[in-house]
Amino acid sequence: MQFVSQKRRRSIAVGAALALTLGLGACASADEEAGADGGPVTLTLWDTDARTARTERLNKLIEMFEAEHPDIRIEYVGLPTDSYMEKIETAIATGTTPDLLTPKASDLSALVAQKALAPLDDRMAADGFDESMSASMIQSAKSAAADGVLYLTPSSALTDVIWYRPDLADAAGLGAPKTWDDFYEAAEKLTQKDTGQFGYTIRGGTGYWSQFAGMVLPQAGVGAYFNEDGTSVFRNPEVVAAAKDYAGLYKTTTAQSDLTADFKVMVAQFAAGSTAMLSHSIGSYPDHVAALGEDKVASVVAFPADNGVRVQSSLVLGFAMFEKSQHPEESWEFLKFMMEEEGNSYWARESGYIPGNNAVATEAWVADSQPIAVSQQAMAESATVPLEHPYYLPEFTAITTTDSLPKWQMALQGDLSVEEFCAELAEAFEASREAFEARTTN
Repeated sequence: MQFVSQKRRRSIAVGAALALTLGLGACASADEEAGADGGPVTLTLWDTDARTARTERLNKLIEMFEAEHPDIRIEYVGLPTDSYMEKIETAIATGTTPDLLTPKASDLSALVAQKALAPLDDRMAADGFDESMSASMIQSAKSAAADGVLYLTPSSALTDVIWYRPDLADAAGLGAPKTWDDFYEAAEKLTQKDTGQFGYTIRGGTGYWSQFAGMVLPQAGVGAYFNEDGTSVFRNPEVVAAAKDYAGLYKTTTAQSDLTADFKVMVAQFAAGSTAMLSHSIGSYPDHVAALGEDKVASVVAFPADNGVRVQSSLVLGFAMFEKSQHPEESWEFLKFMMEEEGNSYWARESGYIPGNNAVATEAWVADSQPIAVSQQAMAESATVPLEHPYYLPEFTAITTTDSLPKWQMALQGDLSVEEFCAELAEAFEASREAFEARTTN
């Protein structure tokens, strides 16, 4: 009963979160006074990906932290996934930012431009995390910010995979897909519209970009957004062709309702058996196993393209602290806990993430995780290259969300050609890069 009551206390409703945005100034002064009186200091953590299972895991993690730090309390605030940046921008503008944040790598450029986040390089070095954490994850986190400074703890990482239902594949006489041709063939053969089963679920709604880029660019064998001459790869014939093939799945091997499908819809379809395959990160593994059991879910990574290159999309995840936190030392203690073995192991294992702590990466559960195992095996291949997303561009999030989502849905419906869709993407990315280079040069 104690755990339930603490969880309810921390799991602040979205409506309350909005009200807190304007009231954090008063809360901060009250917290500061409490700490001065010898009582526990209270930190506020804003989570930008508030989902039921994730919230429960974070609350448990907070309990673990508080058990070891009785002088620090943490209030969890879950922000709405589709509008969290609006709340953060308001807090920055009004000087009412909280202490801690779970930003996405694509958010860093905009937040750093406003000097909202505290740099972590010196603290990392002083406490030895430069050696105990994954060097590649540290570098990925640094490259997400235009200034190359570390603002995000390299706590864990995700890689994109194609999930499939082995039971449905076996029933259709299919094995695990090994090539892009296998994938498209499986999508077709696993579609049985008369029974309501589709071979694939395409993400047409909110958050579509990660699946679009993670399927189209690897299929074209392209690991960057820009060619050497500075032009966008979305002008390249092989990328346009891959985009056409991918968009062509809609209503052919997918449900018509996929036009607005988001993560929750896709996972529900997969669990119910109404779709046999979907593209998503390894982070959804706990959800799939909980719904289906380990024997009915498996994953494969993006296949090598015709040019022989395997492009693997990945994303570093972590925690950050606001520059104006009233309690920077206590905030750093929480960030440290997320990188130390106990906290890092729990968070990565329960979330299905690749751990950032080098010691945790050798734990048995990592090798036993099927999606992590196939991802790491692919990354170790000499012909594999990482997909480099230009998160450093301040306009990246706008381009890949609000600006292009309606056009993506138009392309799926045939109201906009895929060639036109790709051309507009190319123009937007080229303009963003040109503006970025002009700013940094001056």
